[in-house]
Amino acid sequence: MKKLRMNFDRDFLCSTSNFGLSGNILLLREEDGSPALGLIDYGQVKRISKETRHLFAKIIIALDDENKDEVVRLMREAGMRTTRMDPEVIYLYAKVGYDQINDKILEGKHVQLFMESLEARDPIVELPRELLMASRCSILLRGLACALHQNRSVATA
Repeated sequence: MKKLRMNFDRDFLCSTSNFGLSGNILLLREEDGSPALGLIDYGQVKRISKETRHLFAKIIIALDDENKDEVVRLMREAGMRTTRMDPEVIYLYAKVGYDQINDKILEGKHVQLFMESLEARDPIVELPRELLMASRCSILLRGLACALHQNRSVATA
Protein backbone atom coordinates (compact mmCIF):
# COMPACT_ATOMS: atom_id res chain seq x y z
CA MET A 1 0.00 0.00 0.00
CA LYS A 2 1.35 3.42 -0.89
CA LYS A 3 2.00 5.91 1.94
CA LEU A 4 0.18 9.20 2.29
CA ARG A 5 2.67 11.93 3.16
CA MET A 6 3.34 15.64 2.82
CA ASN A 7 6.18 16.46 0.46
CA PHE A 8 8.09 19.71 0.41
CA ASP A 9 8.24 19.47 -3.37
CA ARG A 10 4.47 19.79 -3.90
CA ASP A 11 2.58 23.03 -4.53
CA PHE A 12 -0.34 22.23 -2.22
CA LEU A 13 -0.83 21.88 1.51
CA CYS A 14 -3.92 20.20 2.92
CA SER A 15 -4.59 21.48 6.44
CA THR A 16 -7.81 19.69 7.21
CA SER A 17 -9.16 16.58 5.70
CA ASN A 18 -12.62 15.26 5.98
CA PHE A 19 -11.29 11.70 5.95
CA GLY A 20 -12.97 11.01 9.27
CA LEU A 21 -16.40 11.49 7.76
CA SER A 22 -18.30 8.41 6.75
CA GLY A 23 -17.64 7.50 3.14
CA ASN A 24 -14.56 9.67 2.60
CA ILE A 25 -12.07 6.81 3.01
CA LEU A 26 -12.53 4.10 0.45
CA LEU A 27 -10.91 0.66 0.41
CA LEU A 28 -9.88 0.06 -3.19
CA ARG A 29 -7.75 -2.35 -5.16
CA GLU A 30 -4.78 -1.50 -7.36
CA GLU A 31 -4.68 -3.05 -10.85
CA ASP A 32 -2.50 -5.85 -9.47
CA GLY A 33 -5.08 -6.62 -6.77
CA SER A 34 -3.12 -5.12 -3.87
CA PRO A 35 -5.09 -2.99 -1.37
CA ALA A 36 -5.19 0.78 -1.69
CA LEU A 37 -6.94 3.64 0.05
CA GLY A 38 -9.05 6.13 -1.84
CA LEU A 39 -9.27 9.51 -0.13
CA ILE A 40 -11.91 12.05 -1.11
CA ASP A 41 -12.87 15.49 0.23
CA TYR A 42 -9.55 17.01 1.20
CA GLY A 43 -11.12 19.93 3.07
CA GLN A 44 -8.99 23.10 3.12
CA VAL A 45 -6.22 23.12 0.53
CA LYS A 46 -3.77 25.93 -0.16
CA ARG A 47 -1.19 26.49 -2.84
CA ILE A 48 2.17 27.46 -1.34
CA SER A 49 5.14 28.78 -3.27
CA LYS A 50 8.47 27.02 -3.61
CA GLU A 51 10.11 29.82 -1.60
CA THR A 52 7.62 29.37 1.26
CA ARG A 53 8.14 25.59 1.26
CA HIS A 54 11.90 26.10 1.47
CA LEU A 55 11.53 28.63 4.29
CA PHE A 56 9.22 26.24 6.15
CA ALA A 57 11.72 23.40 5.68
CA LYS A 58 14.45 25.62 7.15
CA ILE A 59 12.23 26.39 10.17
CA ILE A 60 11.65 22.66 10.74
CA ILE A 61 15.39 21.94 10.48
CA ALA A 62 16.21 24.76 12.91
CA LEU A 63 13.58 23.42 15.34
CA ASP A 64 15.10 19.95 15.09
CA ASP A 65 18.56 21.42 15.73
CA GLU A 66 17.09 23.38 18.69
CA ASN A 67 18.71 26.46 17.18
CA LYS A 68 16.53 29.13 18.81
CA ASP A 69 18.30 32.08 17.16
CA GLU A 70 17.79 30.60 13.69
CA VAL A 71 14.15 29.69 14.40
CA VAL A 72 13.47 33.28 15.50
CA ARG A 73 15.30 34.73 12.48
CA LEU A 74 13.35 32.49 10.09
CA MET A 75 10.02 33.20 11.77
CA ARG A 76 10.71 36.92 11.36
CA GLU A 77 11.60 36.30 7.72
CA ALA A 78 8.29 34.42 7.33
CA GLY A 79 6.42 37.47 8.64
CA MET A 80 6.03 36.84 12.38
CA ARG A 81 5.59 40.13 14.23
CA THR A 82 4.83 40.70 17.90
CA THR A 83 4.56 43.91 19.89
CA ARG A 84 7.93 43.49 21.64
CA MET A 85 9.50 40.98 19.24
CA ASP A 86 10.48 38.85 22.27
CA PRO A 87 12.70 36.08 20.84
CA GLU A 88 11.56 33.54 23.44
CA VAL A 89 7.89 34.13 22.62
CA ILE A 90 8.53 33.86 18.87
CA TYR A 91 10.49 30.65 19.42
CA LEU A 92 7.69 29.17 21.54
CA TYR A 93 5.07 30.06 18.92
CA ALA A 94 7.15 28.15 16.36
CA LYS A 95 7.79 25.23 18.71
CA VAL A 96 4.10 24.76 19.53
CA GLY A 97 2.87 25.66 16.05
CA TYR A 98 5.20 23.46 14.02
CA ASP A 99 7.02 20.99 16.24
CA GLN A 100 5.72 19.58 19.50
CA ILE A 101 3.39 19.99 22.43
CA ASN A 102 4.49 18.66 25.80
CA ASP A 103 4.18 19.58 29.46
CA LYS A 104 7.71 21.00 29.61
CA ILE A 105 7.04 23.44 26.76
CA LEU A 106 3.48 24.19 27.86
CA GLU A 107 4.55 24.71 31.48
CA GLY A 108 1.83 22.25 32.51
CA LYS A 109 -0.93 24.34 30.88
CA HIS A 110 -3.52 23.30 28.31
CA VAL A 111 -2.28 24.38 24.87
CA GLN A 112 -5.01 27.03 24.55
CA LEU A 113 -4.10 28.57 27.93
CA PHE A 114 -0.42 28.46 27.03
CA MET A 115 -1.04 30.27 23.74
CA GLU A 116 -3.11 32.86 25.61
CA SER A 117 -0.23 33.37 28.05
CA LEU A 118 2.16 33.96 25.13
CA GLU A 119 -0.30 36.49 23.70
CA ALA A 120 -0.49 38.28 27.07
CA ARG A 121 3.31 38.30 27.34
CA ASP A 122 3.95 39.67 23.84
CA PRO A 123 0.85 40.24 21.66
CA ILE A 124 0.89 39.08 18.06
CA VAL A 125 0.85 41.83 15.46
CA GLU A 126 1.12 39.56 12.42
CA LEU A 127 1.45 35.81 11.89
CA PRO A 128 3.24 34.15 8.98
CA ARG A 129 0.09 33.94 6.84
CA GLU A 130 1.55 31.51 4.35
CA LEU A 131 2.23 29.03 7.17
CA LEU A 132 -1.06 29.30 9.12
CA MET A 133 -2.52 26.17 7.52
CA ALA A 134 0.65 24.21 8.21
CA SER A 135 0.48 25.22 11.86
CA ARG A 136 -3.22 24.37 12.09
CA CYS A 137 -2.70 20.95 10.53
CA SER A 138 0.29 20.24 12.75
CA ILE A 139 -1.55 21.20 15.93
CA LEU A 140 -4.64 19.17 14.98
CA LEU A 141 -2.63 16.04 14.19
CA ARG A 142 -0.45 16.37 17.28
CA GLY A 143 -3.56 16.90 19.42
CA LEU A 144 -4.91 13.59 18.14
CA ALA A 145 -1.52 11.96 18.78
CA CYS A 146 -1.49 13.30 22.34
CA ALA A 147 -4.95 11.86 22.94
CA LEU A 148 -3.50 8.51 21.85
CA HIS A 149 -0.46 9.01 24.15
CA GLN A 150 1.80 9.29 21.10
CA ASN A 151 3.39 12.71 21.54
CA ARG A 152 5.98 13.26 18.83
CA SER A 153 8.24 15.99 17.55
CA VAL A 154 7.35 16.88 13.96
CA ALA A 155 10.84 18.30 13.40
CA THR A 156 12.56 15.13 14.58
CA ALA A 157 10.24 12.73 12.72
